[in-house]
Amino acid sequence: MRQLSLRLRSIFLAIVLLALFAPFTVVILDEAYTDSLTQAKMSELRLMNLGLLSAFELDGDMPYMPEILYEEQLNLPGSGYLGVIVFRDEVIWQSASALEYTFSPPAIDVAVGNELFLESYTPTFEEESQFFVYAFTAEFASSRDFEPVRFYIFNNKALFEAERNTFLSTTWQWIVTLCIALLVFIIIGISLVLLPVRKLIDEISQTSSGNKRELELRYPVEFDSLKESINGLLQTEAAQRARYKNSLGDLAHSLKTPLAVASGNSNLPTEVKESLQQIDRIIKRQLKRASAGKSGWQQAIDVLPVLHKLADAMDKVYQDKALTIEFDMDDNIQFKGDETDFMELCGNLLDNACKAAQDRIVISAETSEGWLTINVEDDGPGIPDDKKVLLLERGTRLDTYTEGHGIGMALVTDLVSIYEGRMLIKDSALGGARIVIQFPNHD
Repeated sequence: MRQLSLRLRSIFLAIVLLALFAPFTVVILDEAYTDSLTQAKMSELRLMNLGLLSAFELDGDMPYMPEILYEEQLNLPGSGYLGVIVFRDEVIWQSASALEYTFSPPAIDVAVGNELFLESYTPTFEEESQFFVYAFTAEFASSRDFEPVRFYIFNNKALFEAERNTFLSTTWQWIVTLCIALLVFIIIGISLVLLPVRKLIDEISQTSSGNKRELELRYPVEFDSLKESINGLLQTEAAQRARYKNSLGDLAHSLKTPLAVASGNSNLPTEVKESLQQIDRIIKRQLKRASAGKSGWQQAIDVLPVLHKLADAMDKVYQDKALTIEFDMDDNIQFKGDETDFMELCGNLLDNACKAAQDRIVISAETSEGWLTINVEDDGPGIPDDKKVLLLERGTRLDTYTEGHGIGMALVTDLVSIYEGRMLIKDSALGGARIVIQFPNHD
């Protein structure tokens, strides 16, 4: 989850919420609709029951009901509405809509003057179906006394369930359509909300690659402090690097004159002159090392053109050896850093390879798993295994080893370290040494 982008997180959260919203909404609407239908059904059956009550007459012990009732549903067989009247525990009348049924007195006892509505009832005449039942008991004068007469209206729930299922199906269709539409609008909204973030990331990338010096676009007010902080960081870094280089330049100029005066004294012993020359080389090396550096705000440079320039220069320097310098790399391989540093680093490697090589040098480069790897191979005598370790040790004097690996290797080691890279010395398939340098190649 931590690796998902903000856009995917927002969309995932929206999908989860909509997945919970849809069934929850359908359940609420179903409950409300079912309750509304049930109340309407109760009112409908009550009116039918009152219609029976008003049409019923009792003459002594003889009941009377008209052949045609006002409620048409009770006159039509198969309508799903059934009317029954019970007197002295016997069914004395049933509606024309119930002619296909044989009734026995329902086991529903209602006190005189009271009503009862049941939402689910299984009668004996139709045990496979559920019915709504509305029952009412009234008293009528008979030959004996006032006696209770029970009126029942039955309604098959199949029609009710069919209507409810139709409502549910329609509701689900509209809810799903609504959720899809909401998800589309949410995705569009998220894209619009994250647009300033993408613009900010793009501008930071341009600044990181060296195409811009600072963030210039306008952003929502929430990003003002971030924009100011990044611009302040860029300005501070640039100012610090400038002050550092200026201070180093001043130091070099301050030391240059005293060293020149001291070195020009002919009366100095030879060992003193050599020490002064060594001091001069150390100062130059350290100044170069300090001025070099990996900056997160540098434009990437193409590797192949720089190597071609160096190869052309080496062809002129070592023209008497008639060396063949070959390249094995793609044109789009880039190094993220200072071009001067890269030329200094590769120039020293190529110079050492030219000194050691007999006929052939191969330079290859590739990017893989976040690393830029450059290989410089020659067909020279190679480097003994015991000296490979010493060449990589920090602080080791490299000018005392095999010809072709002089003090320039010290600068190579420093530059590789400054750019957070690593260097390996291996045996080449050509027969000589293979120097491998690797640099982080993060976007």
